[in-house]
Amino acid sequence: MSHKALIYSISNSNIEFYKKSLNNLNCKLNVVYAFPDFERFLLNETPDLIVMDLELDNTDAITVIKEIKSHQLTTDPFIIVCSPKSDDYIQISALNSGADEFIDLPLNHLIFESKLKALFKRKQNGNTTNIHEGLFIDHEQYKVFIGKEPHSLPRLEFRLLNLLFSHPNKIFSKDEIASEIWNNKDISSKRTIDIHIRNIRKELGEDIIKTYRGLGYCLKT
Repeated sequence: MSHKALIYSISNSNIEFYKKSLNNLNCKLNVVYAFPDFERFLLNETPDLIVMDLELDNTDAITVIKEIKSHQLTTDPFIIVCSPKSDDYIQISALNSGADEFIDLPLNHLIFESKLKALFKRKQNGNTTNIHEGLFIDHEQYKVFIGKEPHSLPRLEFRLLNLLFSHPNKIFSKDEIASEIWNNKDISSKRTIDIHIRNIRKELGEDIIKTYRGLGYCLKT
């Protein structure tokens, strides 16, 4: 299976390093050097993987990851941030912002490729996941199944269900949901989230999501 990879870097040496490993894994490659090009790419395509430097043109990877979240992509790409700066604070900031991996440079090609293979294996194994009694989420088809019966959800509601699934039984506040799904906490003061939750329940069943008054919502398992 060929994976679509997007490289965002201002360093030619880093780009060549990334390209060598990604080509070895038969990835379809796209390279951007500037944020406007990066943003235009996401408006038209959804990559399986984004590899980027920590320090970019007039911005940084943490800021860019927030932009990725705001695009409401149909699937969430794996994100790898690479940098020669490897102190704990930088790594934690990158991972907390949504990166899946933080890689210290320089790095051996074989180690980098093994990390890429592990991420792609997670994607392959995670295409269909049991998220509730008899209920499955299919990330490839962008559908939810109850038994063998498929259900389609609008993109935002699919992402909202996916967020709740990421930590079953955790209560997500409206602020957390608004920040993750819309990248805008102001939405939490409106009825928007309640409406989307109600729509999910209408499609999948009333008991799939539990409301904790004054606290938020959680996916019951």
